[in-house]
Parts: sequence; C-alpha cells; structure tokens
Amino acid sequence: MDKMFKRTLLGAAVATLLSSGAAFSVSAAESANYEVYGVIALQAAYRDYDAGSKEADDKLGGTQFNNESRLGFRGEKDFKNIESTFIWQIEAGYVDPSFADPGSEWGTRDTFVGFKHDSYGTVRLGRVLSPLYELVDWPASNPGLGDVYDWGGAIGGTKHQDRASNTIRWDTPTLADSLSMNLAYGVAGKDGAQKGDGKDYWMGAAAHYKLSVFQFDLAYEGNRDVAKEGTEWDNDAYLFGVQGWFDNGLSFYAQYKMMEAKPSVGDKEKQNAYSAGVAYTTGDWQFKLGYAKNDELKVGGDKLKGSDDDVLSVQALYFVDPSAVLYARARTLDFGKAYNGRWKSADYDEYSVGVEYYF
Repeated sequence: MDKMFKRTLLGAAVATLLSSGAAFSVSAAESANYEVYGVIALQAAYRDYDAGSKEADDKLGGTQFNNESRLGFRGEKDFKNIESTFIWQIEAGYVDPSFADPGSEWGTRDTFVGFKHDSYGTVRLGRVLSPLYELVDWPASNPGLGDVYDWGGAIGGTKHQDRASNTIRWDTPTLADSLSMNLAYGVAGKDGAQKGDGKDYWMGAAAHYKLSVFQFDLAYEGNRDVAKEGTEWDNDAYLFGVQGWFDNGLSFYAQYKMMEAKPSVGDKEKQNAYSAGVAYTTGDWQFKLGYAKNDELKVGGDKLKGSDDDVLSVQALYFVDPSAVLYARARTLDFGKAYNGRWKSADYDEYSVGVEYYF
C-alpha cells in the first residue's frame, strides 16, 4: 500500500510537470528538425615495414584492424523572433582507429552551435575544421595519402590545425554561382589554451572559385605563439589547388602547400608539399590513383638531406549502394631514412580492404 501511494505521488508530479514546463519543451521539439547520423567503417590492413632490422619489422608490421565507425547528432531550429536558423551538431570520434590511440569521446569531431541564413551563409562556434585543413583532408589526402600530406612532414611548430576547438568560422554563401569563402579564428590551437595551458592562437581563410567543370582553391593559415621543443613558433601555411570533374567519369585534383615556421630561438624553417590524384568512375565502380610528397626541409636556408617523404596509392571502390562502398587499396610510403631530426615512421607497404556505410 505504501509503495502504491508513493508511485501515485510520483505519477501526479510527472503529470503536473508535463502540463507546465515540459509541455513547452514538447511544443518546441515539434518545430525543430534533428537527426542521428554516422558511418560504419571497418578496415583490415596488412603492413610490411622496412625499419632496418627483421625484429623491428616484425614488431611494427603485420595485420591490424581499423574501426573508424562514428556517430553524431545534428539539428536546426527556426526561432520565432530570429530570422536566422539555429544549427547545432555533436559528433564522436572513431571507435578504435588502428595504428593510433582511440578517440571515441563525444565532441572529438565537429561539434558546434551556430546560425545560417541565405543572406550571409553560416556562422559556427565550437570545434570545426580549419578552412585550409578542409582542403588538405579532402580531396588531397585520399586515397591514403594523409601519412605524408596531412599529419606528415618535418617542419617545426604547428604547420596547420585540423579540427580546432574554441573556434568561430564563417562560410559565405556562393556569390554569382561561382565564388565562396571561409574565415576562421581560434583561441587557441590543439597545442595550447584549449587545454588550459599556453597562449597560442590561429587564423585561417580560404576562397573557392568555380569555372565550368573546374574549381580553383586558395587558402592561408597562421598559427602564433605555439610552445614546442623549448621555444615558441609562428607558422604560416599557403595552399593553392585545382579540382575538375568531367562528364566522361574522369575527375582530378592537384594541390601545392607552402609552409614556414619561425621559432623565437633558432633558425627559420621551410617545407613545401604537394598532392595530386585522378579518378575514373564507371557505373558502380571507381578507380583512383594518388601521389603526395613532402620536399626536403630547409633550416636556415639549407636543405636537410633525407627529410623528404612520399606516398603512392591506388584504390578500387565498388558502390554496393549510394550509401555504402567496398574498397581495396595498396600503397607504398617512403619517409627518408637519412633524416635524423624529428620523429619519422619507418618505410612500409600497406594492403587493405574495407567497408563503409553512411546513414
């Protein structure tokens, strides 16, 4: 009897709540749009290392499995007294990336709030891609070129961000059906203040111009006061790129990236990199060839022998469905054994197969 009485009181309290404040929440939810999205991405990869000894090769190489599945929530809401549409997103990182540490925490990937409107485009605040890195990530690091063109290289400081927290980013609408721009500012990069330590900050911009079947891309990013290796660095990166898509199924991209790093103590450093790829799509099949290279690092104007890297990758991809693919990939990577400065991976060849399903 006592338990029944307590349940009745609880039910009455819930009913009262639903008839007041909670009723407003239900009404608000009815006018909002939101969705669950994500990708199931599984890969099996075999690596054959050339690390200088059989013991090291056996330790580093072999078969590993990569689970880059992730989940996110996003939505939008038209507020009564604001003409702009409110947008939000929160996305987790990969479940278990192979050859790396897990990063499955909520908010690891793009997580933000913001507003959008036809007149000014989109403004987001939170954790987002930097404008320059968005081009580095896609198309220029696919298929499997990121070890060199994305996180590879030997230059000091922070050559560029990838996703950065504490960032405001503005994406303009496309002007005259041709020109669009991105502007961003962050306090600070992943190496400093966003973890409660340091004073580094960064700024970035990109412009994209579409002309017929081509798109031309320009981007810049500057990182300031980056504390690394016992000194503070100022970095500048410049990117020039072109993409093209043709009716016969051919497509291509090419990018050139110039990077500079100036320490408060020590010599100025420079390193350039480039990436290019061509794809052919026929029916449900796509075949892709990509190549990326980091030129030799310059320190104080002198090239450091053996500090260059390159990767060559080929991929065959089959569309099981517009939302799902199977692929096979082979790539070979050379990280310049003669360089004894900052850490580099040993050379290796990799063969992989995978599946990705987007929902």
